[in-house]
Amino acid sequence: MTLISDVQLTCSRLAPHGWHSLLLQHGLDITAADLHHELTKPLSVDRTTNGFEDFSPSGVRGIEAGRPAESLLYHALASPNVTATADGTPLTAFPSAVEIEQLLNFVYGANPPSVAMLRAYAGTAPLAIVAFAYEYRPRPETVHRCQADLCFSRTGVARIGTAPALYDAPKRGFLPFVEDAPQQMRVIPARYGAYIAMQKKGDSERFGPMNFQFPSDTDLDFWVPLHKLFNGKECLQGLDLTVHLDNYQINEKIRQVHKMYSGTGWQEPDISNAPFVITQGLCHWAEPTDFGAGLLVPDDKERLVELAYYQGHPLSFTLPAGTGGLIHGRHRIADDGTVEDLNNVEGVDAIVKQGGYRTLHYQDAMADGWVRARCPELESYGLDKDSVAAYSIIGAPDFFPLCGQRELKEWSNDPQVFPCPTPPCPEVWHTRVNPLSDVRFPINPTLKGDYFADEDRSATAIVSLALDKPTSHTILAGAETALAQRQSCLPDFASGVFGPGWEVGRGLVDKPFANVLNGYMLASPFTEDARICAALGSYWPGVAPDSTRTFEPRTAASTVIPLTDAEIGLTGEPSWDGLTGPVLVDWNGDQVVQYQAYEYSDYTRAALNGQLSSAITGQINTEQYHSRVMAMYRVYKAVGAADKPEQKRWPVLSFFYVSLPDENLETAQQQAGHVLEGDVMFFFLYQHGTISTPAEDFKRRYVAIETRVQLYVSPNALLIKQDDTTWRLLDESL
Repeated sequence: MTLISDVQLTCSRLAPHGWHSLLLQHGLDITAADLHHELTKPLSVDRTTNGFEDFSPSGVRGIEAGRPAESLLYHALASPNVTATADGTPLTAFPSAVEIEQLLNFVYGANPPSVAMLRAYAGTAPLAIVAFAYEYRPRPETVHRCQADLCFSRTGVARIGTAPALYDAPKRGFLPFVEDAPQQMRVIPARYGAYIAMQKKGDSERFGPMNFQFPSDTDLDFWVPLHKLFNGKECLQGLDLTVHLDNYQINEKIRQVHKMYSGTGWQEPDISNAPFVITQGLCHWAEPTDFGAGLLVPDDKERLVELAYYQGHPLSFTLPAGTGGLIHGRHRIADDGTVEDLNNVEGVDAIVKQGGYRTLHYQDAMADGWVRARCPELESYGLDKDSVAAYSIIGAPDFFPLCGQRELKEWSNDPQVFPCPTPPCPEVWHTRVNPLSDVRFPINPTLKGDYFADEDRSATAIVSLALDKPTSHTILAGAETALAQRQSCLPDFASGVFGPGWEVGRGLVDKPFANVLNGYMLASPFTEDARICAALGSYWPGVAPDSTRTFEPRTAASTVIPLTDAEIGLTGEPSWDGLTGPVLVDWNGDQVVQYQAYEYSDYTRAALNGQLSSAITGQINTEQYHSRVMAMYRVYKAVGAADKPEQKRWPVLSFFYVSLPDENLETAQQQAGHVLEGDVMFFFLYQHGTISTPAEDFKRRYVAIETRVQLYVSPNALLIKQDDTTWRLLDESL
């Protein structure tokens, strides 16, 4: 079947579902008998139509050969913001993933170039077959941010889960949610494709990379896609192509434990076998007839964390000392083979820190590896032999799938948002906010194949297609373009902060401080590091929840991105981590705050029990994330705790969004003489006193209350009440 035939079938299917009238608004008739001619004629594009505000100003045709962003039909089908007809009536059907890929192939195949033409365009720049992860994005998420556009990276980020991937057609992407099963989360795939690309020094005006770093990016080499490769005779003039995508993934976190520490009871050759090293059962290519070629899908597992088996028996080892946060060691094996849960033993932290006992290994399905393209028909052109691989990450779940690291970094470093002297804002975050797309490190050199050179430091960058002329940075007139409400597989949605890391780590075992990205420096399993860093006020902002509210006050951190009472299990619904937050109780004649002690929390056990969930936190979009962080920042200043050390004295006892009508809010407004407008949040903070452990339950902590402060926070005003005083309007300008 020809490419235009595939497009014809797509248009015929979608036309009666609102697409015919929508595209007629621009002068494009997708039911035309000669669809090829219809797609190449000039149009009068109406960019005031919802979803088309960010369509390329240069786009004047349904299909502009070789230029996806200037092709109106491709924009309409691929943009997640095109969801209704011109009069606002919702569209009743949407393109499938394979239909969008078929249309993209047609964009490149409508007037296919020859290899010689591509060489001429590249000039003296080297050409190669390069594998890219890619997606079509609304204007604010693109490299130049002038229009909707395709974005490319030589790094793709898929994510593990407990349920199969599900394509959300209206959103043109994937989300982790499982309907009626909040304790499950779907795997998130990554889209890869093969392109003929040219190698150029960074150029902020023509292709990027995103968040261009002066002056270093001007001296780095970046691969820039020129032409998409796909099977058949319509891709390149005079050639009938067969394009293969190969992938290799490896999880060797358990192996590295036994390389890093002696006396564990395991050594070669055992530690080169599974599950010390896992290369099977990690991922698969989705069926091309359903999703198009190049969708890499992690294999869903029954649990995010599973007991490791070796030669048919549970894998145990001697826990080294000082490995807390890197290896799970809370299931101690007695001499008779019984397993003791150390979470039920007083002083578990000290026991684990000391180590020296047999314990069980647990594994996750995370991995790193590569995706590489082959095209035998291009061997004679010198393009196939040195094919350039993409770095493939199968990462941990993202508990804020709608929030991107890049956007969060820019927002938090905006002096109009936070008046900080230097980025990142030290008044808010406990660590840097940095996307993986902004780091410039080499890729894991131990991966099979030796496809990543030591000098290659641009693999995680995001680039655009090469522009023929410098782009204007003027934002298009019209309504502000919405962000895509789906999970991205590109590295600006992954963390570029390593401690050891969320999706990927940094360093080599024999060179602890080497800046090399790899998967084997992460915690084993990932839940060990997640537990620590969630309790550090979302050490990785934008992917990790902030669990500081759940545990007793600690000197390590204060709350940054507050979770609501519902999200930490205080309203009867399951929390994101299976735990329950603090409550007020009477103890020895005083009212105190009762906590489950942090020391006895265990996210590996929660994962084994199927208790980790992104169902609630995953609904928080970028705007809501910002508003929570800003509200928390304002609340701390309101109670006189602008500095980090002071904030740790003020735990959050209660936090929720107010649903109107609300009698307590009405009383507060009457007493303060001010009516709050917009969304209102309620905070209950207290200045804590002594922290005690009751004799009857060493897993609990009772915290004395010295001062109570309640606050209602709107975008533009704040009402405050301390102890038994009346409510008042706070002057935040002071």
